[in-house]
This record gives sequence, structure tokens and C-alpha cells, in this order.
Amino acid sequence: MPRRARRREQEPPRRGLLTAAVGVFGELLLTAGALVLLFVIYMVWGTGIQTAQAQDDLDQQLRQRWDAPAQSRPDEPSELADGEAYGILRIPRFGDGYEKIIVQGVQPDDLEDGPGHYPDTADPGELGNVGIAAHRTGHGSPFSEFPELHVGDRVEIEMADGVYVYELDDAPNGDDDGNKIEISDTWVVDPVPGEPEDAEPTERRITLTTCWPLLGSSHRMYATGTLISGPGS
Repeated sequence: MPRRARRREQEPPRRGLLTAAVGVFGELLLTAGALVLLFVIYMVWGTGIQTAQAQDDLDQQLRQRWDAPAQSRPDEPSELADGEAYGILRIPRFGDGYEKIIVQGVQPDDLEDGPGHYPDTADPGELGNVGIAAHRTGHGSPFSEFPELHVGDRVEIEMADGVYVYELDDAPNGDDDGNKIEISDTWVVDPVPGEPEDAEPTERRITLTTCWPLLGSSHRMYATGTLISGPGS
């Protein structure tokens, strides 16, 4: 048999191996894509089941504490241990029925249960800055619509002694990149944002923070406002 003919007979096996390798690689890509999709589904919806149960437990814990005699409650909300029910957050911009139980603390385990109060920030109604953080994606996605916050929006926090209402004076205003900051920009929850940490506050403020972008956490977003009404005011 001529040499050229023998080479032609040997080519199909090589093409067959290449085709098989491409097929295996394609299957691996499909499998990887399916795993990523399953992970996203779990993060967006699966974690919400755990958070919903945690919210029910926290709501019961909060009601029991508020119904108890005043002398058996902690002297100050900030004395609560991390992970304990702190108060109730309502943001009308997110819907008439929007209501989340706030936990004390902003560690990952705390934020899995709902919005968290920065322990070193003021309590509602106090001079200073009340800091509240929450997930934008996963664990119930309490701040999923964060970019839709506008200047003038109301933020309500219910505590044992009543409801404190804040009005935003700085917000993303519908911009997905609005009020984006670095993770290291913790100044937004200082007693007087933008001033040294030891600056004496003269206003009763609130600052909300969340992750940016929607499916990531490379940066943060914030919105801030001042107290316009509360118990005794």
C-alpha cells in the first residue's frame, strides 16, 4: 500500500481522539455551569428559608422581651448580646409590608438572620449615628432594592419604647453605583460621619449599609439620614 494512503488511514483515529477530548471538555463546562447555577439559586433562595425561620424566632424573642416587666429588660439595647433580637426595621420604599427584625451585631452569623445593628454605634433616638447593615443578596435579601432608596425616604425603627422615624438626606437615588464606597470606608458609621471618631455628635442620625454589586461584595453602598420623630419628641 502506498505511504500516502497509509497516512490517510491513520488520520481518522487522531480526529476521533480530538473530538472525544472536546466532548469531555464541553461536558465539564456544562457541569461547572450547572454547579454555579445551583450555587446562585441556593444563595438567592435557599438561604432565605433559614433566614425566614430565624426571623420568626427573633420576632417571638422580641415580643416576649417587650411584654416582660420593664425591670427585667436590659438597661440599654446596646447591652444585648450579638445575635439577639434588637428592634424592628421598616422601610416604606421597599413596600408597605416591609418589616424585618434587626439583630444585634454585624458579623456574618448575625447577618444571616436579618439586618444587624453595629454594636459600637448609637441606639435609636440617641445623639450620634445608628448603624444598620444587611445583605443585598441571599439570606432573605433584605436590602436587595437598596439602590432605589431616595433622599426624603423614611426609615422606621421600632424599639420597646416606640417608633423612631428617620428621613434620608443622602441616598443612591436609583443609581446602581450610587453611594458606592470601599469596604474599608467605615467612616460612614462613625458618630459624626466624615469627622474624627472622637468628634462630639450634635445630630441624631442613621446610616444603612449593604454590599455592592448585587451578586458580590467587593464594595459597599450606604444611605444616611436624620431623626424627624420619636418617643418623647
